[in-house]
Amino acid sequence: MRSPISLKERCRIARNWELKHYKQRSLVRYRVSQLPWIFRDDDQLWVTQGSFVNGYRVRADGIINKLPTCVLKGHGEDACRFRKRENIVVSGGSDGSIYAWDIESKRKRFVGKSAHAKATCAVDFSPPSFGHLIVSGSKDQTVKLWRMKTDHYDDVDLEWVHSSNCCPLQVLDHRDRVWCVGFSKDYSRFATGTAGITTEGPLFVWDASSCQMIASFGDVYQHGAGILDLDFETRDLLLTAGYDTFIRMWDLRSNKCVLTFEEPFDSAIYCFLSIGKYGIVAGTYRCGMVRLWDKRHVKPVQEYYVGDTDSPVYSLAGDSKYLYVALDRNIMMLDYTV
Repeated sequence: MRSPISLKERCRIARNWELKHYKQRSLVRYRVSQLPWIFRDDDQLWVTQGSFVNGYRVRADGIINKLPTCVLKGHGEDACRFRKRENIVVSGGSDGSIYAWDIESKRKRFVGKSAHAKATCAVDFSPPSFGHLIVSGSKDQTVKLWRMKTDHYDDVDLEWVHSSNCCPLQVLDHRDRVWCVGFSKDYSRFATGTAGITTEGPLFVWDASSCQMIASFGDVYQHGAGILDLDFETRDLLLTAGYDTFIRMWDLRSNKCVLTFEEPFDSAIYCFLSIGKYGIVAGTYRCGMVRLWDKRHVKPVQEYYVGDTDSPVYSLAGDSKYLYVALDRNIMMLDYTV
């Protein structure tokens, strides 16, 4: 568990963010360029490395151990995005597969070797008390809902598991490549973001129980302004970002955009992360640049160039003390406690 931060230390760290006072460190290096996805929980940093999803123990100073403490494998090709909640990790693969693991037993909870005809770009799932549903989005232009099994499977059962799992509960045809999906905080609805090349627009919200569309947002988006990342702040507040260089906050009670943050360098926003109550950090497609925003202000607070590279920022994780940045050739850490 992460130790609480005193009020004085919070103020000092916040000042470091504002003044660009931090220390960079490379934690993971790749031999070839990748599109890594990362996630930080209390004591581990989870990283995609090729076809694996690896968990590294995080020390008190934010640095990870050299060797992973947990290695999750199953994908035939590179792992794309994954989601972790409690002791479950669900991951999509570039071969169209979906896998779910129990990280305590290292055994599989879901196996879909050919869940999609093309790469599974994004996944999310609900806990057992909310149906244990998996929602997946793919380049094959579909979003599918699956039921995760409550028991475990051994490798000798994989052929049977594959055939029994690969019957989705619902298939939602988007007629466009699906880049991101995500459940709301109460798991009553989920959102899907596409490449934005159809007339319907790139953003949709669906009821999780009936799979009926609740809302679609296309009026404010130009053709090709796809959604690359989304996240529910609350049940009714949805954050999105993508090719149109904006971070937008949508209020689903009125189905209107209530806040916008425009990237001043006209860079597509690949990912974002909420820090505390008011902070948002966004990863852009140019020069490893991370942008800091305060939700109470229109103009950005600061920008940070990570890793001395031309790489986009593919994923972000961390908190106010340590920010982890996923680039094409390495995972970097920014330490704001210096």
